[in-house]
Amino acid sequence: MLMSKLILEFLKDKFERKLFFWSAVAFVCLCAVKIKFRPSGFMQEAWPGVVIFFQSQAFEDVVGDLLTSLIAAYFFYIVIEVFPRMKREQQNVEVLNRLVGSIVDSYSKSHFFGHTMAITEVDLNLLSIDRIDGLITEVKKEPNFVKLKCALFTAHSRYSDFSATLNIASSLGSKRAMQWLVITDKVRLLVENYEEDPESDDYGPQHVYGSGRSEIDENAVDFLCYESDLRVYLSSLQYCVLEYLEQVRDWISPTQTHSPSRAPVNI
Repeated sequence: MLMSKLILEFLKDKFERKLFFWSAVAFVCLCAVKIKFRPSGFMQEAWPGVVIFFQSQAFEDVVGDLLTSLIAAYFFYIVIEVFPRMKREQQNVEVLNRLVGSIVDSYSKSHFFGHTMAITEVDLNLLSIDRIDGLITEVKKEPNFVKLKCALFTAHSRYSDFSATLNIASSLGSKRAMQWLVITDKVRLLVENYEEDPESDDYGPQHVYGSGRSEIDENAVDFLCYESDLRVYLSSLQYCVLEYLEQVRDWISPTQTHSPSRAPVNI
């Protein structure tokens, strides 16, 4: 299974496909040199010198050895360089995906203690285009204060990890490193909301978005002020989580754009 994945990834690279093509051409030429196809009677009569040259043992030894060396060099390049590098890249991508998925996991499952969860327990199945698109739509239309706070807590806990793993992203290439910088910046913007929610001695989020609303006077001036501030705070969380999810979507399915960042979306 791992070998088949490596081969598929290998064939996706344009440069590697070119090398594979020319190595295949070299192998076909080597077979032609070694087999020594019988020339036609016309060729023997029209170009006897050319036929003798290509049928000579010296030509077979020189060209055959050269082609064999090229094919052997390509084989060792694949075994020693390409497959180990691709395996390392897959392992690095898994590490980064688990880090990216930790915030998505906390939001999706309303995991209030997601920031304490080991990164190895992150559900990577959430990192699919359909799942992320569904979460983006949910955040746009029906922002849930509790789920947004769960994402915030995990982002605050993991922000240092995002900042410290740029070297891992850099090993995947400059474009992926740039994407990682954008993702890290979105995490930073989200983390800036940590402990910035409005405070009140008499009211809490449950009085605005929960069942506690029926227990208070909705027309009280101090409650209306608290509700307004909390809604502004919710909008900030909503915007930051939305931008993060959009970058996650680009991360798991890189877009062919001039910049890895996407234009802001109106909420």
